[in-house]
Amino acid sequence: MRLAVALLFCLVFQSTPLHAEELQLSVIAQHSVNDRIWPALEAAAKRINITVVARPMSADRGVVEASMGQLDGAAGRSSGVEQKFPDLLRVPEPVYHYAPSAYSYMRPDVSRGWASLRSYSLCIRRGLQLTTARTRDMARQQLADEVSMLRMLKEGGCEVAIMDRNEPAAKAVMATDPGLAQLKPALEEMPLYIYLHKRHAALVPKLAAALKQLRADGTLNKLSGEGD
Repeated sequence: MRLAVALLFCLVFQSTPLHAEELQLSVIAQHSVNDRIWPALEAAAKRINITVVARPMSADRGVVEASMGQLDGAAGRSSGVEQKFPDLLRVPEPVYHYAPSAYSYMRPDVSRGWASLRSYSLCIRRGLQLTTARTRDMARQQLADEVSMLRMLKEGGCEVAIMDRNEPAAKAVMATDPGLAQLKPALEEMPLYIYLHKRHAALVPKLAAALKQLRADGTLNKLSGEGD
């Protein structure tokens, strides 16, 4: 009888599929950079037999909930988050290289980077730590999304809008409005990372290795278009 039960248990166990671990990660709501980050992150996760689910929310709330353990981590964040939130561990391999760029109907020289913008009025995306920090003490308006920024720029409410070099909303406008230009070079290039709650510490080196492999074989660039 015991043998029969043991055999039955083995059969049930063998027929039950092994489910990949699922991570709930915050992403910044309505931010187009997520469209570039997420396919690469999904591909890396698949390589280490985990799945990832995006939870869109405000930038600040996403990090706080991840730090508190209400989520498993946060995606697409700049380095330094761990200094304020020590319970979050940074996956050391970047998932995307964010390149904030100036868009304008004027043609200012941006060769000196952020310092080039000091005499202009700016539109920036609310909640993005990088642009908020870089434009501190500059004349700026913080708007909810890139579409609002482009509208404000068109109406003359600001002279320069700061968005990613691959921002699709800006590219769509430039396709029909030749007056709008993306000014080059980019103001800077900053790697964006995945952060995991410390309870997932064992996954950090595995996910880093997967991202590194994807970058080496060209898959990451193909999925994210970070070099476009």
